Amino acid sequence: MMARSCRGFARAIALLVTLGAAAAPQCQAAAEALPRSVLVFDQSDTNSPWGLAFRSAFRSEISRSSKTPVAIYSEVLELGRFNSPQHQQLLRSFLREKYRDRPIGVIAVHGATALDVFMQLRDELWPSVPVVFAFVDPQTLARFDLPPDMTGTTHRLTLRNVLDAARMLVPNLKRLALVGTRYDKDPFRPHMTQELASLAGEVEFIDLLDLPLTEAAKQVAALPDDAAVYYSSLYAVGAETTPVLVDVVPLLSQATSRPLVTDNPYHIGVGSTGGNVVVAEPMGEETARRALRILDGEPASRMPISGGNFTRPIFDWRQLRRFDISEASLPAGSEVRFRSPTMWEQYRWQVIGVTAAVAIQSLLIAGLLIERRRRQLAEIDSRNRILQVAHLNRTATAGVMSASIAHELNQPLGAILLNTETVDLLLQQDEVDRKQIEEIIAEIRRDDQRAASIIKGLAGFLKKKGDIELQLIDLNDALKGALKIVEPVATRRGISLNTELAAAALPVRVDPVHLQQVVLNLAINAMDAMHDARGARCIAIQTSRSTASEATVLVSDDGPGIPADKLSSIFETFYTTKTQGSGLGLSIARTIVELYGGKIRAENRPGGGATFTFTLPLAGSTAA
Repeated sequence: MMARSCRGFARAIALLVTLGAAAAPQCQAAAEALPRSVLVFDQSDTNSPWGLAFRSAFRSEISRSSKTPVAIYSEVLELGRFNSPQHQQLLRSFLREKYRDRPIGVIAVHGATALDVFMQLRDELWPSVPVVFAFVDPQTLARFDLPPDMTGTTHRLTLRNVLDAARMLVPNLKRLALVGTRYDKDPFRPHMTQELASLAGEVEFIDLLDLPLTEAAKQVAALPDDAAVYYSSLYAVGAETTPVLVDVVPLLSQATSRPLVTDNPYHIGVGSTGGNVVVAEPMGEETARRALRILDGEPASRMPISGGNFTRPIFDWRQLRRFDISEASLPAGSEVRFRSPTMWEQYRWQVIGVTAAVAIQSLLIAGLLIERRRRQLAEIDSRNRILQVAHLNRTATAGVMSASIAHELNQPLGAILLNTETVDLLLQQDEVDRKQIEEIIAEIRRDDQRAASIIKGLAGFLKKKGDIELQLIDLNDALKGALKIVEPVATRRGISLNTELAAAALPVRVDPVHLQQVVLNLAINAMDAMHDARGARCIAIQTSRSTASEATVLVSDDGPGIPADKLSSIFETFYTTKTQGSGLGLSIARTIVELYGGKIRAENRPGGGATFTFTLPLAGSTAA
């Protein structure tokens, strides 16, 4: 029994030892994490805009996506200028010493020529460091027996893309002038030498490769209309000093009268017309993402090599206009740079905002005009109704005064009749007293004028007016005319009129009939208020210049006054304290006064009775 237990324990111990031995390599691998550092192996020139853009995009993506800091080293190899065997031997020694104490986690190789150089150095310098490559064409990649710890993206510049772009810019293309370094010495275009042979049947290639820049500029200046120019890159040519990139393209563009085709986006904007260009930024970002995945523990063998889509059709709008090239001839999705924006493109939201503001303002103005027209029509209608009501009020007032007016007319008419009979008797005598007859005729004329004045005043007062007739009149004269009408009524009722008119003229611009109606309404209202009053009954009417721009009229009575709680509503329409009143007289008086820019109010006199005061602006004053 004990022996079986010992044997079982021994088997368990052996199993644990076996499992521990199997797990040991995995634990060791997990413990040995890759150094957080990347070495960029770039075949570009030091100041090449392409290389600068690739490395900048690579660094930015590492900085943005990495949770921990990553050290980035860059070796800009300038393999278009320096790529001899001696140089490679010196490069080997230089790199060995430079990175002797610098652990590298991942190596990023940019370009097919750089990969070729790196593969010759790797076994000695970095045999176990994972590699991510970019911008390596598939043909170059096929020459290497890549280990599983290498991954990346393939891409290449092609003469076919250049030719397609040239045909877009020159529809009748027959010739393509080639300017730059010979392709077998160009680190980015060594494969184009084979492409030249395969495309020779489609177009005539004018070989200006490896010519000094000044000579190439002379050649492109004499090209015919069916030609275009393709400039690649110009490295050292013989003893001639290699110019800076941005100096080459403007010189060629100025020298030639034909479109300058390119596959480099950094030629656009300094003289190139454009073409199917390869963009560096997305290539650098993709390379950085793969490098980070490896640094974070993902094996390179799990990242398949893929072909990147980094080609874009990009053109310079200014050069398109220079050669009268329509944008319709460009492929769909083309990017056209440096276009002078139209007003709509440049100020779209401002134009929309201004248009919307103008539209809203126009609608508001239209609405206000419509509202103004409606208000005018309403005011005209209201004024017509006021005139109609005022006429009815005058008719009613005349009806109230009819008995007094009839009595007043009877006196001159009776006197005329009596004088006429007297003249008739005098004429029957033998001796006619001519002087006496003349005196009687003068009396008849005077009585007739008096009766005519009463009738004329009443007729003018009762005349139905279709519109307001503004006249410049003296306020005192208008009141005198009103007093002639109201005087017979006051006399019949035993009421005296006491007038105190301003010595100076009070010019106002009103309709005289309306002004008389206000005075009559106030006077009749005062007479009605004194109907049951005892003792002397008097109506006092005064005019004065209250201010430099205003005339004032006061109508006072000796009646009982107005109840204090009724003062605020006495001018309201249909409000009256009289059993037979219509409630329109004072309301119409207020309406007429306010129509001419004046004000009216009522107040009780300290000694009894009430005073109605209204003001009117004087003609010619600022207030008027």
